[in-house]
This record gives sequence, structure tokens and C-alpha cells, in this order.
Amino acid sequence: MFTTFARTPSESTGRGKANGKGRQNGASPPDAPTSPPRSKRSQVARACDGCRLHRVKCDDKQPCSNCQHRGERCSNSGTSDIRTMPSALREIQRLKSQVHHLEQQLQSLSLSLNSTASTSLTTPPVSFAPSPASTRDPRKEHGIPKKYWEGIYTSTAQSHQTQYYGPASSFYFIGRMSSYLAAALQQPHSDHYMQPNSASRSFATPTSPKRGPLHEMDLPPDGPTAADTLTGTQEDYFLDLFWQSYHCVLQIIDEADFKEHYKSLWAARGKSRKPSALVDIVLALCMQYGVAGLPRSGPATQTQGDVDGNDATIAGRWLYRRSQTLLSAELESPSIMTLQCHILAVYYLCNASFQNMAHSTLAVAVRTAQILGLHLEPPESMPRKPKELRKRLWWTLFTVESKTCMKLGRPLSAQISETTCSLPADDHELALLSGSSFASSQDNVTWHTYNLQNTKLILAARTVYVAFHDRCAEVLAATNGTTLYNDAQALETCAHFLSTAIEGFRSWRDAVPNGLKTKRKGSGEPLSTDNSLLDMELYAPVWLQRQRLLLELLYHNLAMNLHRPFVSFSTVPGSSLKLARGHAVACVDHAITITQITHQILTEGDTLRGWHEAFQWQWNATISLIGYILAYPLAPSTQSARQAIESAVDVFERFGRNFAVAASAANVTRDLVAKADFLIMRASGNGVVTPATPSASDFGGLPANHGAEHPAYGSNVMFQAEMDPSSMFQNSVPGMDSAFMIDSFNSFEPMLAGSSNIAHLWDFSQGSGGYWS
Repeated sequence: MFTTFARTPSESTGRGKANGKGRQNGASPPDAPTSPPRSKRSQVARACDGCRLHRVKCDDKQPCSNCQHRGERCSNSGTSDIRTMPSALREIQRLKSQVHHLEQQLQSLSLSLNSTASTSLTTPPVSFAPSPASTRDPRKEHGIPKKYWEGIYTSTAQSHQTQYYGPASSFYFIGRMSSYLAAALQQPHSDHYMQPNSASRSFATPTSPKRGPLHEMDLPPDGPTAADTLTGTQEDYFLDLFWQSYHCVLQIIDEADFKEHYKSLWAARGKSRKPSALVDIVLALCMQYGVAGLPRSGPATQTQGDVDGNDATIAGRWLYRRSQTLLSAELESPSIMTLQCHILAVYYLCNASFQNMAHSTLAVAVRTAQILGLHLEPPESMPRKPKELRKRLWWTLFTVESKTCMKLGRPLSAQISETTCSLPADDHELALLSGSSFASSQDNVTWHTYNLQNTKLILAARTVYVAFHDRCAEVLAATNGTTLYNDAQALETCAHFLSTAIEGFRSWRDAVPNGLKTKRKGSGEPLSTDNSLLDMELYAPVWLQRQRLLLELLYHNLAMNLHRPFVSFSTVPGSSLKLARGHAVACVDHAITITQITHQILTEGDTLRGWHEAFQWQWNATISLIGYILAYPLAPSTQSARQAIESAVDVFERFGRNFAVAASAANVTRDLVAKADFLIMRASGNGVVTPATPSASDFGGLPANHGAEHPAYGSNVMFQAEMDPSSMFQNSVPGMDSAFMIDSFNSFEPMLAGSSNIAHLWDFSQGSGGYWS
């Protein structure tokens, strides 16, 4: 209760005076102990996270003394973490609100899916009792089977055997066009005659010595003939073409390593080279490219579409065959070189139009890459140069496989969920390590930037492709249908989904470096469909110009394919398909852009001359153009599409001077556009509206002025034909049942309503046994 105060000598004034005579200002006696001066604390700009959390003073050590004493990690993130109770309560309340909002969204989505999936009010209750093992569907253990959009079975090769192509393929679109023309013209119209003559339709295999079925021809010789053997000088010529052409876009070979390997194959001067699978396939690919840049021999062959043994698309086929023979010994112990050969073989087969062989080779390539572990992140201990080469190999294979499967409408083999390999780099240091002589470009663009942007483009398109077809499968399962074209609401639902999903694909366009974009003249935007001409950089290296062109053409081709399912040849009367028709217009806009770019480049320079994939993109765009004007003969975009087809024919004729399939494509295009002109003229009822005037003999005896006999197609024909293409069939041919015509066409989507197996009805094989034979 009481406090005792101790008195110090300094506190007793009187004692201090008594003992301190002669001392001034209360100075301490000489014998008093002196305390050392207090050291000044080191100032820090910002305390570490641990000291701020414990509210103690921090020092400038790293780690600080407090974190060393506590045994904690010393860090300074600079973030404003929650350290007070009020702020913690506010954060908890915010998180609760967010969870509640997400739960409401999930509940709404579940209700929507349940209401869509229910097809009857008398759905039996769901039983949660475990089903007997004998009644279980093993597929459901890996996910409920989806009801996918049915494709088409058609013959596209030399054999009469049919192959499957999905709804995203050009073959499926050709089948729809064929059925439409058969109903509109009231005569059988096989899609066999809507495909150009390619090497795959003339030869059983790329190595066949002559045309005809495989069982009727002699087997190819074991070795090369005198005409097939290349001298060392000739090989050097074609190898130089590789570094100038494919190497800048197919970056899977180290130039220095390849040249060292090639040099080792020449054991003695003047002797023949030792066999090498990699060198052989590179030479075969370059012979395709090199011969395609030369005029075809003979004056008559320049206008003919028959593929013979001298055609550029199958040039170097003996080298391809020897490469495949050598690879067969490496199946059990593949190497990086083995995978390089498979990827190059895929390009060779695609150029020769052997699509199914290319698809099969891709399957082997994917398995080879997985055996080598390329789908996994390379080890950290590996030097950067081989590490980046492994990355480019995997992602090149992944993009080629994805592009091919989307083109053919078939399931994807390489799964992104099983890939941990990061995307390849494109910095200047890596470009110098690559061993190639390509100089760096502007805007931090190197010759590796194309590989990175091409990969990102394919990944973006693949994401939209998978999501869109999964959504179509959900809609088809809900409606119990096999195609979207019978249900306008289902078609519009899928169109709305694509409108949302495709924004991610378009965002790739905005992220492409300016140095990898081809400028447009005037105020035109790169990678757009504004019909502006390309402004080619005069002094840009050829490799950079080719990279820019191929990247833009690939972008437009992928976008066109994503929009094309909504080019519909039949419409439910009175339905509103605003979004679907918007996608159809977007499809034809990209097709027009592909045609315009290809025509300009072939007219002004040689950048795309001999480039087989550019021809294939042009053929795909031409099919889309013709399909659009058939589906919407009097729509606002039809005139632009019709003019683009004239440019497409000129493109095919220019390509046709070098390889026959292009000349055949020009002939097929002329035939199809003549029929389209006839249908447009018949719909308008006011004379010829296009440059070409079809004759009666072109359509099985139909009168050329038949549309003029039906004044019903008057001033409202534009609106009527655009909103309901089935009106094209009304009063088309005297004495024929127009109701039968409409039913026959609408049944293509699906063809012939009530058919139990649409695949058999779409079997347009070349020989006997086909649907129209």
C-alpha cells in the first residue's frame, strides 16, 4: 500500500552541494562510471513481412535478425496484407458474398441443364441404388457418352473404300452441297465430281509406279532407277531450297547439326551417299517444292487436270519410300531424328493429298514423341539449345496434329491435359544459338517468333473447336437429333455459344507482334477482312515475308472453318437465325480474304509459288464461297463472293501451270459456279445476274431461261431466297413434285428423313455400290 522511493545522489541537492565544492553545473565526480553512447538503429525503407506482422523493428540485414531468431523466411512482398481484426472481418464478409454468388450461378446452371436435358414430363425417377455389374456401361465410368454430330462416309482416295470425315471437314460441306444441288437440279449429283483430281485419286500410294488399283500394278522396285538417282550437286541444290523455304516455318532441325550429319554420309569423294532417313525425306519434300516452281512439261498438260507420274505433288516419291523403309528399323528404339522424319513425312503426304496416310503417320509421330518424353518439360540440367529444340519438336507436332484433325473432323490424339512441356522461346539469344543465318527483325521479333505465334494460334483455335463441338453434342443430346439443321432454335443456340467462345480466338490477333504482321494499304488493318490490299515491305527478307503470309492465311482459314457450320442450305420458315447468318457472313468474309491475298501474292511475286498448302487453303476457301452463294443466292455478300470466285479460278490456273490438281480444281470450280449462276438466275427471275451464263446442257436439259417463266420471284425474291432457300425449289421444273424436292433436300440435313443410317446414304463412292451409282 505504501511505496518506498529510493533517493539517488543526484536527487539530494543539499548533499550534492556539500560534497561538490568547487564543481560547476553538477558535473560527475571523476571516479563515477560512464555509460557508453547508444548506437543508432539502421534505418530500412520498408520492414519485412514478418516484422510488420509481429510489429517489431526490422534491420537492413538479409535475412533480418528477427527472422533469423524466429527461424522464418524473410521476405518483402510489398503487398498490403490483412493484419487487423476489422480488416479481417471485412475480408471474411467479402469472401462469403463471393461464395454465395458462385453458388447461385451454379444452381442456375444446373437448373438450365436439367430443363434442357429433360425431354418428357413423365421422366422416371432416378434410382441411386447401385446397378448390378452385369448392367453397368463401362463407358460411363469415364464420363457419360456424348451424342456427337454425325459426319459423312465418302471415298476421297483411289480405292472404292469409304472413309469417315467429321462435320468440320470440307468433305462434309461438299456432301451437303452435293445433296442441295441434287435436289435443286432434280438429278443425281455425286460429290465425287466436286473434288479435284489429286495424286491420292490416281495412285494407290505415293510410291506406286503407275496409275491404277494396287492389285493391278507391279510392286515398286527395291532401289532407285537411273532417272530417280540424284547426284551430289542435285542434292545440294534441293537441300539449299529447304533452308530457304520450309526451315523458316518448320523449325524442327538444327541446321549446323544436319549439315554435319550430311557431311558424314559422304565417305569418299565421288562415291554415292550413305542412306539416311532424315536426308531422304528432306530431299523428297524439297523436290515437291522445287518441281512445283517449274512449268509442267508439254503444252497440253498445262490445261489438263490429270495427275501422272511426273507431277510435282509426288516428286521424290522414291526418296520418301526409302526413308520409310529405313524408319521401319527404328520402331523399337526411336530417336529425335526418327520423330523429325515422321513430321516431314506428314507434310510430304499432305502436299500429295494423301490425307489418310498423313493422319496415320501423325499417330505414329505422336506415339514416338511420347516414347521420347517430349510431352514433358525437359530436364533443367540439359543445355538450352537441345532443350528448346525438344520443345519446338513437341509443339510443332502438336500443332500439325491438331490442325489435321480439325481439318478432317476427326478426334484429337495429343491431349493437352497430359502435356507439361512449356511453350518454346523466341528471344534473340536463342536465335543466335540455333545455328541458322536468319537475322533478327524489328519489334523483338526473331525467326523463332513465328513458331511461338503459330503454336498459340492453333491452341486458341483448338480451344474454340473442342468447346463448340462439345456444346453441339449437348444440344443434340437434348433434342435427340443427329444434325443441327432440322432445329432452328438448336442452330441459333450453338451460334450464340460460338459468338462468345470465339472472342478468345480473336484475342490472339491483337497479341501478335507488329513485326509479324503484313501491313495493309491505306487505312486497312492487318489480319482483318476489310478487303484492303497487302502492303508488302520491299526490303524485308523472304523468310520473314513468308512467315507473315502463312500466319495470316492460316488464321483466316481456321476462322473460316469455325464459322462454316452455319452456312445452312435449309431454313425452318419463319425462324430467326440472326446469329447463325452472322457466322455465315463471317465465313465468306474470311474466304474472300484468303482469295484476295493469294491472288495478289501470286500476281506480284513468287513467295507462295509452289507452296502446296497455300493451294489447299485456296481450295477450302473456294468451296466455302460456292456453298455460300448456293445457300444465300441473293444475300448482300453474294456478289462479293461471286467476284472472289473469279479470282480463285485465276489462282488455280496459276498453280495449275506447275501441278495438275490445281488445274483440275479450276475445272471443278467452273462447273460448280455455272450451276450456282443458274440457280441465282432462276431465283431472281430477271435475267442473268452473274458474269457466266449457263446453258441448258449444263443442267441435264433444264431451260436456261426457266426462272423468267415464274414471275413469283419478283421484287421480294431477295428477302425470300435469303431467309428461306427452300423457295428455290418452288415451281422449278414442270411436272415434278416440288414437295418431294423440298423434302429430299431438307432431309440431307439429314438426307432422306427417316433413314436409319445416314452414313450409308452419304456413300458417294467412285465405283459401283455408291448411293448414286
